[in-house]
Amino acid sequence: MQLLSRLEFFKDFPETDKQLLVEGKGMIVLAEEGEYVIKQGSVDPTLYIPLSGELDVRMTNEAGKEVRIASIPPGETVGEVAFLTDSPRTASVVATRQTVLFRCSRVALKTMAPSAREKIKDQIILKLVERLQQKNLELSNQGGIKKPQKPVSEKLDEEESIAPEGNQEGDQQHESEDAK
Repeated sequence: MQLLSRLEFFKDFPETDKQLLVEGKGMIVLAEEGEYVIKQGSVDPTLYIPLSGELDVRMTNEAGKEVRIASIPPGETVGEVAFLTDSPRTASVVATRQTVLFRCSRVALKTMAPSAREKIKDQIILKLVERLQQKNLELSNQGGIKKPQKPVSEKLDEEESIAPEGNQEGDQQHESEDAK
């Protein structure tokens, strides 16, 4: 319970939901140093969240060598794509030291209280969006792509405030053009 409570992923979960997660059969597992949690190419719709310890994400390159591509600290998610789509794993995940993991299969998700299920789904979406934004930023810095000055949502807000619905000057101009 203490490990769940310390992580951002579980911050909005009521204590009762956290207790159910901890008590869920097989939902808290231990991975020893060097143990593979996920194997590239396998089909296993399970999501993992390290509660303590650390995981490495590794991919096999064209030469057949396994290369470390990322590190997953406590509170981050791993395996979301396969969890959501039932597709083969695109990378391997290995414990770099003894790691306590929250493990959630799609079957287990269906048996959870609706409030916990929705919170897990919401957190997965947020984590995926954060990763996408980070990758976009990395790509923009590598390729010389000009970054937008303001986030798109702010630009849309400005456009709405610049030309609010019922702008009389714009409406009058369109009406006079239509009359011609």
